[in-house]
Amino acid sequence: MDREQEEKPKQHVRLIFSRNLKRLREKAKFSQIELAMESGITHNFINDIEHAKRGVSLDTIEKLSQALKVSPHTFFIEDSETLEKDLSPYPEHIDSLIRAVEDFRSHYE
Repeated sequence: MDREQEEKPKQHVRLIFSRNLKRLREKAKFSQIELAMESGITHNFINDIEHAKRGVSLDTIEKLSQALKVSPHTFFIEDSETLEKDLSPYPEHIDSLIRAVEDFRSHYE
């Protein structure tokens, strides 16, 4: 496989991620600067990500997902309809599940 063929999938994933980051940020009514403050990532880096100029690490994905209150996988959803359906309240759902497990554990310890 030549270098150009290797770059295409990388660019495709980067474009999906950048498009979804912008959509999710706007849905949360954050400016890039507000998302930067919430996530601890510079607004210049967020701008570069949204314009598909830079890739992201797993740590960055985690920071962005926590700031936007979405599951990390949400950034990789290709279809916009599926993306909208997937935006169920992620943290609240997980928090209640964790509390239920902790309550169950404490009851049987």
